[in-house]
Amino acid sequence: MTVSTDSIESVTEKDREFIQLLIEHPMLTNAQIARKLGLSRQAVSERRKKLEGEGVIQRYVYWNIIPKLGLTKHFEIIVDGAQEKEIEELSEYLITNWKVPFAWFSGQKVVSGIIVTEQEKLFTKIIRDEFPFVKDIKLQSIRFKKFLGQQISAEKKTSQHLHEIAKKEAMKLSKKKSIEAILFASDPQTNSVRLIALKNRRFHPYEAMTSYDKIFENVYVHINHGTYEILRKMINNKRKRELIRTLKIIFVRNNSNERRVRRLLRLAHHI
Repeated sequence: MTVSTDSIESVTEKDREFIQLLIEHPMLTNAQIARKLGLSRQAVSERRKKLEGEGVIQRYVYWNIIPKLGLTKHFEIIVDGAQEKEIEELSEYLITNWKVPFAWFSGQKVVSGIIVTEQEKLFTKIIRDEFPFVKDIKLQSIRFKKFLGQQISAEKKTSQHLHEIAKKEAMKLSKKKSIEAILFASDPQTNSVRLIALKNRRFHPYEAMTSYDKIFENVYVHINHGTYEILRKMINNKRKRELIRTLKIIFVRNNSNERRVRRLLRLAHHI
């Protein structure tokens, strides 16, 4: 959530309650916000449009860093002979182009931070290629003890077990008529499942995927919502294209949707 302070004086007390609610719970729907604030859904929709139109708040995509077993890593980038400006450029690049929420310079020729990635080799290669002063890169997985009060098991699941979990989640998602197709990928090494639910454009008015995370049967499940058009654009990004190549179809609403998605997956493999 992005909030501008330029026009904060024109914000009413109800607006402030609305903004605070969005900051604390960015995934709430207009209907849920209406119930919490004692307003009608139409009133909430109009209030959101008003604040967005005035530039007080901006559209956002919610990204929640949560314990992704094996994906959340601590990194140390050893640098040699780099100037302060070069260190700043490296830190800015990490935060802007990778899922790096924190990066810091210890003053001992080491840039450290936290990253969420399953592409360690690609990360290491790109950083070395882009920044010649980087001498070494170390990554180490971070193991979390709890997730929202839940105990997390480090026990590895089989591909079949992960597939069954993906099917259960896909079945729940497919009950929504807005969902046209669901793709999935799983990784036994990290006990993780990724689902991408493709919606009709009328039901996803955003320019990018939205997502949320959960732990189900001691497995990390990452769920994206988007459209065919958004997924198609992702093919132009090398890192995202690699992800698309791992996806398989687990649900389609009809034959037309299936042909469309299969064409996209073939395209990702041929580029």
